[in-house]
Amino acid sequence: MQLVRHPDAGSFLRDAQPDLERDEALSNMVLGGALRLVGRPESPERPRWFATVREGGELRVAAMHTPPFPLALAGGDDAGAALEFIVAELRAADVRPARVFGPAPLAGAFAGEWARATGEPAAVEIRQRLFALTEVAPVPDAPGALRRAEAADAETVTRWMAAFDAEALGESDVERARAAARRRIAAGEVWLWEVDGEPRAMAASDRPTRHGVAVNAVYTPPWWRGHGYATTAVAHLSAGLLAEGRRFCVLFTDLANPTSNSIYARIGYRPLADFTLYRFG
Repeated sequence: MQLVRHPDAGSFLRDAQPDLERDEALSNMVLGGALRLVGRPESPERPRWFATVREGGELRVAAMHTPPFPLALAGGDDAGAALEFIVAELRAADVRPARVFGPAPLAGAFAGEWARATGEPAAVEIRQRLFALTEVAPVPDAPGALRRAEAADAETVTRWMAAFDAEALGESDVERARAAARRRIAAGEVWLWEVDGEPRAMAASDRPTRHGVAVNAVYTPPWWRGHGYATTAVAHLSAGLLAEGRRFCVLFTDLANPTSNSIYARIGYRPLADFTLYRFG
């Protein structure tokens, strides 16, 4: 078994991308995340960390840590001893992730190995399910229309992204949300469902890969919920992404929120796998 540290996302992808693309939808978090980082400057205060572990030429685990985000893992249920190599290399490099995210069996095995090696307890923070869509099912349209967010929408998108993080992740950083809002609006990724000139809901595209793309940041302010705005926005956005040539869209849902799970199922999203976010310490 051999671990390779990679100096940047480009090197990481040259090694791991062909393997990750064998199950492109399942690997979207790591594959799409790394693709987004190619050419993007790195913060000296928050250095990135990439590694792959192979056995007999087969990729067992691909891992990347891009603070302040969790350590993200991709790999099969048979990762086994490969995780020991990842843990040992992280500790040798004095990289101490606060959280880990990946397919439930893989993330659970890493959390156990990290706790055993460091003495830091691991606790489940969020259980999520990854869904994929290849065709949008017809759903009743809410009043309004989908439009791409513009620079003038930056403060609305900032507030909604911060609120989304608070609800979905239990934490929120307004300045980070503001930077993300400006960057993603400039990239044309953010969409608003608008009624009579007033935004009512938000959805965004993210992490494009060769054949797919993620949908995330789906948010409706509490006072506009129950009208179907987010459902219609996601349906229209997903249809538009497929029409552009994508073969599939993926999105994550919180397993503790049965409402969102049922909504996305009606649109045509089908479950692929469960993922778990663990927090250490």
